[in-house]
Amino acid sequence: MDFSQDKIILPEFTNSSLGIPAAYLNFFGADSVTPPLPELELDLNQKNPRNVIFLLMDAMGSGILERHLPPSSFLRSNLQKDLTAIYPCTTVCVTSSLFSGLPPISHAWLAWALYFKEWNQVIEVHPYRDAFGGQLIDPAEKNILTFMDFETIFEKIERATDHQVKVDCLFTDVARPRLVQLAGDRLTSVSSLEGMLLEIEAICRQPGQHFVVGYWKSPDDLLHHFGLSSEKVGEFLTSADRLFRKYIPRFEEAATLITADHGMQDITTHFRLDQIEPLNELVLPYPSGDSRSKMIAVTPGKEDLFAERFNKEFGSEFLLLPAEEVLARGYFGEGPIHPKVRDFLGTFMAIGTSHSDLLYAPAGGKAPKEFKGHHAGISADEMRVPLILC
Repeated sequence: MDFSQDKIILPEFTNSSLGIPAAYLNFFGADSVTPPLPELELDLNQKNPRNVIFLLMDAMGSGILERHLPPSSFLRSNLQKDLTAIYPCTTVCVTSSLFSGLPPISHAWLAWALYFKEWNQVIEVHPYRDAFGGQLIDPAEKNILTFMDFETIFEKIERATDHQVKVDCLFTDVARPRLVQLAGDRLTSVSSLEGMLLEIEAICRQPGQHFVVGYWKSPDDLLHHFGLSSEKVGEFLTSADRLFRKYIPRFEEAATLITADHGMQDITTHFRLDQIEPLNELVLPYPSGDSRSKMIAVTPGKEDLFAERFNKEFGSEFLLLPAEEVLARGYFGEGPIHPKVRDFLGTFMAIGTSHSDLLYAPAGGKAPKEFKGHHAGISADEMRVPLILC
């Protein structure tokens, strides 16, 4: 299938944000399993900062910045280059890589919702609830960390420096339980972006070395609900740009990086896989993933029939790949394959290429959310993220 290369960006990891945690690990003398990002490594080595600041703005992709901010803005004028987002470009997957240093193929946190065969259940892994009913799940009864725990870069840096580097995590106060869990006792919850920057300013004035990781929820929340061109998104980015310009020069002896986990795409059409019977009759319980990177298991022996029907229905909107081809193409990076990856992938992965998403709900399940903006596909607006070095 011929996709225009100026509209999609295929997953690849040679120029991706996966190089960010590797550069930080190397700077602090810890081992990394992937190559460091050269631009960040050079910046750290030249500055040799006492304070290292890593700011992650949810969904603030390069295309979003270009839509709403002029080239003279603080964020765009400090842009070094565009990076390819870690794929699947969704917060669950990307933060797992950024906070572990592992490629997705090795940590297996591939999507917002994952199918666990152990319980025949799709679980939304960041809020830890049933994907189709919404009920919270008791980790004491069903603990996915039994399969999917990993060591964080925070722990690796503390161990490598004999705790001489103090690690702080400043996360939005609506951070999902999994992010809170990863931060542990390093967490400070902040209720505003300005509050986060004030906290960082105060940390930088304290003696000793610091590694500070900040995560803010926006513009993701705005883009989901209002779309890419919304004035609300523009107002937020203009305000954020002003705050960065004001506070980042105040960070003493610091090197600051700003980036995004992913971008966003406008969604104009919502397809319901469960309501298209020629396809649904071939689907096994239960499709999972994100709505633009749907993971689908089909009845054994019906793979060709499903692919034929799917491509007839959605061929111009989704790239349908067999699970083994997704892995062979390196879409999840290179490294040891986590034993849960093949379980989660099922038979096929349907990857969004245009302006549609693919929703699913079983009989009796809650209706899936229909967002105006979404991510996890391979459009340029989803896959380009900025490397901003201040």
